[in-house]
Amino acid sequence: MNQKTVWFPAFRKVVPADFEEWLEGLAKDGWNMDKLGQFGAFKIKLHQTEPKTYRYVFDLNVYPKKDYRQTYEQFGWEYVGRMSNCFIWRKEYTELRPESFSDRDSRIQRNKRLKHVFFIILMMMFLSIAAALVDGGILFVNGDIGKAYALIPLVLLFAGISSYLSWVIRQLNKNIER
Repeated sequence: MNQKTVWFPAFRKVVPADFEEWLEGLAKDGWNMDKLGQFGAFKIKLHQTEPKTYRYVFDLNVYPKKDYRQTYEQFGWEYVGRMSNCFIWRKEYTELRPESFSDRDSRIQRNKRLKHVFFIILMMMFLSIAAALVDGGILFVNGDIGKAYALIPLVLLFAGISSYLSWVIRQLNKNIER
């Protein structure tokens, strides 16, 4: 077997540093990707190669400047792809692990931006739960008990997503400097 698919990698490795380290570990084991597609958060295809030592960079950049990609490439970084506004770069090395263009403060800002995105989605989930509960209450009061009970799976789904988002936010808080 010289190919494998990894499902939902960005949902399991939610801290950017963990995602980078995971990709670097795969490369050392000889599993690499040619290109990361827009839906890479859901599915990554890897193929077997010779083991490589890569430094991966997860760069959240909502509004990249005109020369953004050119700047990275000028310094020897290979563009792997992007998932929404998260750009993935890599650079092969032999001795010292190369630094990216992010210092401690930049990493903190990146993680705070990610945390805010997840917080907004969490608030939307809470509003959806509240709307479903209000709708269910109105249906119940009006005697449409069957329709009110039909909303229970939706509320449970939103509650599950909310729990996951809360976990993501906690992970980012714990690793805010990485």
